[in-house]
Formats: sequence, structure tokens, C-alpha cells
Amino acid sequence: LLSVANSAAILADVSPETRVDDPVVHECHVSMATCSDLMQNIVSDMLDFERIDSGRLMLVKAPFHLGALLQAVQRTFAGQAASKGIAFRLQDPVPS
Repeated sequence: LLSVANSAAILADVSPETRVDDPVVHECHVSMATCSDLMQNIVSDMLDFERIDSGRLMLVKAPFHLGALLQAVQRTFAGQAASKGIAFRLQDPVPS
């Protein structure tokens, strides 16, 4: 939710003449979409706790892209880190 609030604050400061394809607008859109996915995952995780308690949880191995995950983490928390004067960046190259 903090990242959504940070993105909304950034967008509020953007001039009305700013084009939709502006990099700042694009980054805020990506950040908000990532946060939406994360909120869905939180709800899913809460349901998983109920499944764990009832003994009905099944774990499944699934491939994932570490680089994409790390970039999503950076987009989510970069605004909060910047508001506290902390530089939050990924080292190159990002693992794939």
C-alpha cells in the first residue's frame, strides 16, 4: 500500500500536460500493477495459512525468474526507501 501511495503522490505532482507515455507515468503504472499483484498474493497467502492449519496445503515446485522478482521488489520499495534517504538499487547484472 505504501508503494501505491508513493506512486499516487508522484503522479499528483506530474504536470497535466505530461504525456501518458512519459517514463515517470510508466514507472508509476508498473509500480501500481506490481502492488496490485502483491496484494492479491497477500490474500492468497492468508488463505494458505488457513489451509496449513487445516492440513490441506500442497506445495508445488514452479519455475520463477529471480531477476523479475528482484525488480518487482525494487519497484515496490524504492519510493519508501527514497523517502528515508536510502538508495535502493540492484547491482548489474540482475540474475535471470
